[in-house]
Amino acid sequence: MPQKKKTSKKKVVKKKVAVKKTARAKAAMAAPVIHVLSDSTGNLPRHMLKSLLTQFEAGAFTVRLHTFLDTPGKLDKVLKRLKRGEGLVMHAMVDPEAKAAIATHCDKAKLPHCDLTGQFVEFLSAHSGNQPQRDLARLHQVDDDYERRINAIEFTMEHDDGLGLSTIGEADIVLTGVSRTSKTPTSLHLAQMGYRAANVSLAMQVPPPQNLLDLPANKVVGLVIDPRVLRHIRSRRWQQTGAAAGSDTGGYADADHVREELLWSRRLFRDQKWATLDVTDQAVEETAARAIELIGG
Repeated sequence: MPQKKKTSKKKVVKKKVAVKKTARAKAAMAAPVIHVLSDSTGNLPRHMLKSLLTQFEAGAFTVRLHTFLDTPGKLDKVLKRLKRGEGLVMHAMVDPEAKAAIATHCDKAKLPHCDLTGQFVEFLSAHSGNQPQRDLARLHQVDDDYERRINAIEFTMEHDDGLGLSTIGEADIVLTGVSRTSKTPTSLHLAQMGYRAANVSLAMQVPPPQNLLDLPANKVVGLVIDPRVLRHIRSRRWQQTGAAAGSDTGGYADADHVREELLWSRRLFRDQKWATLDVTDQAVEETAARAIELIGG
């Protein structure tokens, strides 16, 4: 039998070195990590960072959120895990001592760091003469504003997709449109903003509810969308119900039917003098903001 060639120790060492170099190269190419530190829920820095990161390619950064660091012990435990050269640090802390502790640690560890809130609080204080309270409990108070948002959410859920028509007049804003024009998700986002939102779905073959037609025109926003996009959304939705691709949708996703239904809804909006909003390729956050602008809210 032919004997197997023995691998020399030098070749083994060289192979290990090559593997290590490859691992280091891959690590260097990995997306930089952004450590986001918060003494509360982290909603504020998360939303701020999300907006900032839209200006970069998707996947350009990896975000790690560290929340409820509301004691020196909790903060110190996280800081000890942040070592030299391991990403960037961004924070939104209320306590000046916590801000200082983060800055001191990051400077020693050579970690770039940024305070997302401090400069804005200082700006407001310097130019208004008002002193900040530095009270963490004030971030999420169960106050009148909180109660208003909770009531708005309850109202919106009770007035989704044509429900609660008898009390639809109590809504701050009413969204209407044919099926799959983002009425429900936009209504829920408006509710989280504190607006009592209702929505009513329209179908060309069914007369619109009289309760909707009787509303003041400046309270209603009609939603429309590009016919091709709507047809794609409806076809996908049809398949999600278990129907086979290409099967008869009964007109629901038929190109001509979709186009005619949207034209019909536009005519209705015009006759009722309702504001019209095109939601094509638009996030619900933008749709909600534009809808409020249209009713003068």
